Amino acid sequence: MFMIAKAILYFSFAVLIGALILYTVPKEMRPEMKLAKRWLLVFLALIPIFGIGEIMRLTLYLGNDIGYWITFENIVTTFEVGKGWLFLTGISVLLFFMIFFNDVENERFFSILSLILLTGMAVSIGYSSHAASLSPIGLIPHTLHLLAVTIWSGVLLVTGFFSKGKAPGISFYRWFTPLAFVCLLTVIGAGLWLMSYIVPEYVNGYMLDYGQALLIKHVLLVVIVFYSVINGIWIKRKLKEDTGTFQPIKWIRVEGILLFAVFVATAVMSQQSPPHDVAETIKMEHPSKLFRFVTGLVPGNDPMLFFDMTMKSAGWFLSAILLLIAIFIGIKKNANMILVAIISFLAACTLYLTVMSSVSL
Repeated sequence: MFMIAKAILYFSFAVLIGALILYTVPKEMRPEMKLAKRWLLVFLALIPIFGIGEIMRLTLYLGNDIGYWITFENIVTTFEVGKGWLFLTGISVLLFFMIFFNDVENERFFSILSLILLTGMAVSIGYSSHAASLSPIGLIPHTLHLLAVTIWSGVLLVTGFFSKGKAPGISFYRWFTPLAFVCLLTVIGAGLWLMSYIVPEYVNGYMLDYGQALLIKHVLLVVIVFYSVINGIWIKRKLKEDTGTFQPIKWIRVEGILLFAVFVATAVMSQQSPPHDVAETIKMEHPSKLFRFVTGLVPGNDPMLFFDMTMKSAGWFLSAILLLIAIFIGIKKNANMILVAIISFLAACTLYLTVMSSVSL
């Protein structure tokens, strides 16, 4: 339940920030929108509602002895996660009334001001993150990572699913391609920064549920980067050459769906224990069932994973390459969107199996 709440939180934040970024762009450089103001307000209201999930989880875990209401009050007023949620809620209320009383779609000043407030909301989420509890500057990489992923995916989701009429043209790609590239670099840089705090034993972390979710997130990002190259280079060139028959909207949708899958993986991670010391963590909780099922390995005391390339892992890697080529051919041939989306997830699965078939104890 809490994982679903986290995924909805990220999705709502992404749609909001994506819509507001598009509103700051001149109309001739963005698709025509069909996202009504009431839906912006609904997504905004969902953020503090589903942002309370971690507080509720702690309340249920700690409140058995002294009472749930007293525990809830203590968490909200004394825990960093509670203070962050209060700040998040306060900004949400302020932004709600700003959007309600102003035309953020057509008045650029208010759309920019709304983006500034949304950045403050991202900081409040970063303030209550696990990385921030480990280091005073831990909120910086978490906030940067959150903003980069939600900006990138938000523009794609809103463009793909909340635009009407003609698909975005070359003028859209001229500003979005460099923006997506900056977001990608930020995701990588902030992600490595976060991992230095949370997952210092990245490979050994595969033995735990947290590490499995992180690996799934990373293989999805590999496929997303492949889509970004296609959307940012090949489709951009295609639009320059094409007379108007080529419509890239469905490939924007598939990339947005893949990024939403990253939100789901991140939500799963948020409910697991970060593996600061894998050997100690395994003593307190069972190894990942997925890890044991896929690899057939059973970690013992003080386990250590290492990579050993095999014929099986080489076969999975070749399959991943072939599936990535199939994605490009499908886009080039303007194939069915659902079929290409399925191939995309299969490519992520084969990349995952490439890694998992390469590890041994």
